[in-house]
Amino acid sequence: MKVTTIAAIALIAIIVTGIGAYAAGYYTQNNGQPQPTPTPTTSPSSSPTITPTPTPSPSPTPTRSPTPTVIPTASPSPTPSPTPMHTPTTLRVATTTSLYDTGLEDTPETLKNGTVVKTDLKDAFQAKYPWITVNFIALGTGAAIAQAQRGDADMLLVHSPSQELTFLKGGFGVDRKIIAYNFFIIVGPTNNLAGITSTDSVSDALVKIYNAPHTGNNPVYWFSRNDASGTNTKEISLWNAVANITGQNYTQLTNSTANPWFKSTGTGMGQTLLATNYYGSVGGYTIADTGTYLSYSTRGDIQLKVYVQGQQSLLNVYSAIIDDPRNANLASTNFAASLLFVNYLVSTEGQQLIGNYGVSLYNQSLFTPFVPLATGLVSDPQLLSWIKSYAYMSSDTPPIISASGTECPSQYRYNEGTLYSITYIANYNANISINVPNYYIVDKPKTTTAQTIPTQSTKLYIV
Repeated sequence: MKVTTIAAIALIAIIVTGIGAYAAGYYTQNNGQPQPTPTPTTSPSSSPTITPTPTPSPSPTPTRSPTPTVIPTASPSPTPSPTPMHTPTTLRVATTTSLYDTGLEDTPETLKNGTVVKTDLKDAFQAKYPWITVNFIALGTGAAIAQAQRGDADMLLVHSPSQELTFLKGGFGVDRKIIAYNFFIIVGPTNNLAGITSTDSVSDALVKIYNAPHTGNNPVYWFSRNDASGTNTKEISLWNAVANITGQNYTQLTNSTANPWFKSTGTGMGQTLLATNYYGSVGGYTIADTGTYLSYSTRGDIQLKVYVQGQQSLLNVYSAIIDDPRNANLASTNFAASLLFVNYLVSTEGQQLIGNYGVSLYNQSLFTPFVPLATGLVSDPQLLSWIKSYAYMSSDTPPIISASGTECPSQYRYNEGTLYSITYIANYNANISINVPNYYIVDKPKTTTAQTIPTQSTKLYIV
């Protein structure tokens, strides 16, 4: 019995061993062995064949090869690449109120048929350079220059050559460029108590205005901006020119106790016209630029008449000047955007926009573009000589106002590129004539709108 049991156990062991050997062979054979040899001995030798781990490697390789799909991602990079070049930026332009008050700088025109046309400088420039936002800061020329000197503006649009020259010489500005011009005018009430005639010179007219309140009881008033603006600078020079006749220079005239007829508004051009018109029934006179007068007169805001105009001493020239980035206090100002804007202003497109603004409403240009005259496309030697004598600057050390100079002395030009070799394409998209007679304003029917009365703050300046 014991022997039988042992024999049975041995038999079971033999069977189990056989089954294990068979299972091992079967497993190896079905594990992808390329060699059909069932011999377990061969299976280990074929294990090197298992190193065909190349089989896994090919599968990742094709999978990794799609990494070229990254290439499409890289190829679109050209599209975004301009974005860093055109990062949104702001351009701050300190400007004279005589430009701003006309609407030329940032007010779309409303035509007679009610259509609104975006022909102002801001809208036209931003349409061309959408990443630049232009903000105008309207001040008198003196205040605008002070703004730029502090670095609170990136560039200037002003009209006082003597003050502009001081700004350049002080190391604050570069790349001055004349963009347009018109004429100042002397305006007054329809009753014309001073008795000015259209043939009077500027000096004759001012002497008559001075004499009127001193002879008899004529209630004649003169309204002065007295704000160091370009218009005020011109006014000062005109009153000082007749000081030998009146016995008082401009500073003496502003003494309100001695001269109650001489009113200082301390405000911009538009507000000064309104203040003058407010006193129109008793004889208010002032000096204004053509553009602002036409704008306010055509709207019916004022009823003042033009008495003296179109004379050389009344010439009014507008220039652009960029802050000098080499000045440590101005290093953070936006030179690049400023240069783009100045180039736009003197381009054919910009010049035509300046010349056309307001024509449909006022039947004449508010401002005349300078480039056509400067480049010889329009010939008027006398007018050009007036502008050169009044607004050109020499390259001397120090520079002076001189007809033999240029728009900007060479020592104050910086990275200007082609700014001083601008060409002008005739008949680009406008019909502009710049003959001096065009500056003679003819009385015409006014629009029937309510008259604007000066604000209380304006009245406080003049009582």
